[in-house]
Amino acid sequence: MMKKAILVLSFLSLIGCGDDDNDFTIIAACEVNNPIEELPWLKNQVDDIENNEGDIAKYFFIEIADYNSQTVFISNNCCPVCNTVVPVFDCEGRSLGLLGSDILPNELSNTRIIFKREDFSCQGN
Repeated sequence: MMKKAILVLSFLSLIGCGDDDNDFTIIAACEVNNPIEELPWLKNQVDDIENNEGDIAKYFFIEIADYNSQTVFISNNCCPVCNTVVPVFDCEGRSLGLLGSDILPNELSNTRIIFKREDFSCQGN
């Protein structure tokens, strides 16, 4: 378990979270023009993050990436006090496993944030 946590934390330290710009380019993927709006399961995840009133919600974000020639979505966070697991989903919302144990960060390419809250509080490197 400690090895998984170290891998996840290592991945989180590699990603840039300090971007102040909350306006994202809409990325067509999964045979839709706007996955956040057109994939119901993903819209539910975004709504859950957006509407969460907890203190740690500001650390959560959604990424899109390429993995084994398919588009994937990563429900990620940079929470400094969380015991984090980072699930990876396919276009249908099916879990492909956990980042750091089932899917290694170096197996992902073209990773970019597609959703974060206005009060997003991750710090860049």
